[in-house]
Amino acid sequence: MEAAVNVNHRTDVNLQRHFLCRFVFAFIFIFLIYYLYSNTLVHQLRSPVMKFPYVDITYWIFHWLKIPEFVTYNYITSFSFDLMLFASCILSFFFPARRIFIVLFFALFFVYYIVFNSYGGHHTHSKIGILLIPLPFFFSGNRFAYLWEAMRYFALFVYADAFLWKLVRGSFLTVDHSVLVLKKNFAPYLLFNPGTFFSDFYSWLLLHPSFLHGLFITGLIAEGCFIIGFFTRRFDKYLFLLSILMPIGFYLFSDAFFFEILVLSFTLIPFRHLSLNTVSAV
Repeated sequence: MEAAVNVNHRTDVNLQRHFLCRFVFAFIFIFLIYYLYSNTLVHQLRSPVMKFPYVDITYWIFHWLKIPEFVTYNYITSFSFDLMLFASCILSFFFPARRIFIVLFFALFFVYYIVFNSYGGHHTHSKIGILLIPLPFFFSGNRFAYLWEAMRYFALFVYADAFLWKLVRGSFLTVDHSVLVLKKNFAPYLLFNPGTFFSDFYSWLLLHPSFLHGLFITGLIAEGCFIIGFFTRRFDKYLFLLSILMPIGFYLFSDAFFFEILVLSFTLIPFRHLSLNTVSAV
């Protein structure tokens, strides 16, 4: 009887794995289209020469092996790379049980992640969600359930860490902090887009720093709420809604494009058959 229950449970987990795999890679495909539209795919970088590996050993190893240089310096190679990136994403969507396509996408996106950050001159953080979310789909059954749960904890860490960083630095104690952020990030927009709705809105916020600081404190508290998720899943549906609102707030008030991180929010959706309380030992 117990063996039959475990088999049925494993089947349910795999069915949800296939659904989630398609859901995740459909989301990723949308962002690949966005990268194409924003001219940030590898073949659109036009053989860049200025690179910024910073002090990250992973970047230095990649550049020492000349992997980014090989991918970007020839148009045919770079175009073929982007074509394989799209193809692996599409194949992962249509064939979620074929893990080879998911592994291939992860490897290609890892290279793209290094290339984009190296030649973009800044190591962005928002793409980390798309980079890591394929990892649970390398496996099936109980192993997938455990890794999906691990990604949930990583999603919680992303926001909880942002809260602790602001808390330790004490930026919430400075009323002008949010005003300075708004001035720094939106000065070009205010200069080149006078008279628009958003320029008037941001100008109003600059004239009312207390209200703007109140929004900053609200966002800080919202980030702190994700700490609750480390102790209970009871509030995951509310944390899921918060995780959707957070990138919108970052974009509106900090001019920071973090919508890619939304892919991690899927781990906060409660699935009965993925509960570790019912997963048997691997």
